[in-house]
Amino acid sequence: MKSSKERRGFTGAAALAQHAAGAIAYLKEVCAACAAGDKATARRALRQALNELETARTGLQIGRE
Repeated sequence: MKSSKERRGFTGAAALAQHAAGAIAYLKEVCAACAAGDKATARRALRQALNELETARTGLQIGRE
């Protein structure tokens, strides 16, 4: 049986990182839209960021199982 240190990685880690990076990009878009006063674009980008984070969270839960 592997120790907890040996079990740190999981198969979905790369996908999780990709979704987190996607969320960061959308959050930067939210910031830019807010600075420009574009409420519709900010809402759209925020929804997309939340979707990316939810996908990452789901992947993390699956990876823990």
